[in-house]
Amino acid sequence: MAPAKSQPSTPFASRELNGEVLLEELTDLRNAQIHQKHLNDLVVGLRDLEGVRVSEASQRLKQLAANRFSGTPALASLLVRWAAKLKAEADVPLLIAHFERVAITSAIVSAIRRAADTLKGAR
Repeated sequence: MAPAKSQPSTPFASRELNGEVLLEELTDLRNAQIHQKHLNDLVVGLRDLEGVRVSEASQRLKQLAANRFSGTPALASLLVRWAAKLKAEADVPLLIAHFERVAITSAIVSAIRRAADTLKGAR
């Protein structure tokens, strides 16, 4: 008999994780002037968590926040908050995917804003 897969904990099972939660986080990061480069660097850093147990993932997130993202307090704080929410093994890949979506959404929104600004300037 195959071992049962762990179920995601409440914050990661929420239907709003990659909806309202993502948009709120993106707004907060934009207001804190977190740039796309920081989000891309974060996604690259989070890929090291693939296949890692939840306790180690939580520790690594805190280390990532303290070391690599200490110069961006809003992003570091967000990582520490999410590290505390990791409870089940299923949460780790969901967290990685969430931050990938944050970075992708940020890039799309930025591109749309730049295009809108270009169109305004062309009038």
